[in-house]
Amino acid sequence: MVVNTEVRELTGVEELLAATDLITEVWQAEIPPVPFPFMRALSQAGAQVLGGLVDGRLAGVAVGFLGSDPDGPLLHSHVVGVGKEWRSTGVGRAIKLGQREWCLERGVKRMAWTFDPLRTANASFNLAGLGATGVSYHAEFYGQMNDAFNRGIPTDRVLVHWDLAAAEPSRSPAPARCDSPLLDIGETGGPVRRAVDPRPGEEVRLRVPALLPDDVSLVLDWRLALREAMRPLLRSGYRWTGADRNGTYVLTTPLDPKIPTSPRNR
Repeated sequence: MVVNTEVRELTGVEELLAATDLITEVWQAEIPPVPFPFMRALSQAGAQVLGGLVDGRLAGVAVGFLGSDPDGPLLHSHVVGVGKEWRSTGVGRAIKLGQREWCLERGVKRMAWTFDPLRTANASFNLAGLGATGVSYHAEFYGQMNDAFNRGIPTDRVLVHWDLAAAEPSRSPAPARCDSPLLDIGETGGPVRRAVDPRPGEEVRLRVPALLPDDVSLVLDWRLALREAMRPLLRSGYRWTGADRNGTYVLTTPLDPKIPTSPRNR
């Protein structure tokens, strides 16, 4: 069920405290990912602090700030969280489109953010749902974290860029299955690396579990295997352009020379 979501800037102590509480609840974190004093300072300084409200209730939050890289200015979306009750109701997409509108009103035409490449739902949402592109792989990006999603595993992240000047995105079709992906799921659930030598211009496919295993040691195996497979591809110019919730990932060589390849992103 898709719900009507009002996306607007959050201001004032009460709204910003509620935003801090919601993000902390979503991440099940011992320490708030965005503490209230920092949230307050970001809002006061004109950074992006948006709320998604359903029937007047805060259902989701986005926090971002303006930055730049060698390709020009951008908005870095630091965190977006949607309350458990509002998952799969369109609130997340409404917030991302609200972030896009906020940027375009200020002349900002790119957004960037990071996400965990083992989270297939996030990968599908970011790449297939929004049309963002994975541009670089960062091992242990945040160091050790103490929330429910990151505790005990390396915090590897992929940086994505979203071209806001393009038409408002519609969902891309799911990528077709491949019989011989570079990385695949073995019979015991662990990663299996194949010797695949793609021809110039040929896309590369990877396959990861649709859901993270319960076994932490197996999650670590997948973390390291995906790092080993994906990081050198992105460094060499491939871009992560396709994903589905079943764990099929597609990396392509850049066809558009405008796709950023700045050294900071390598």
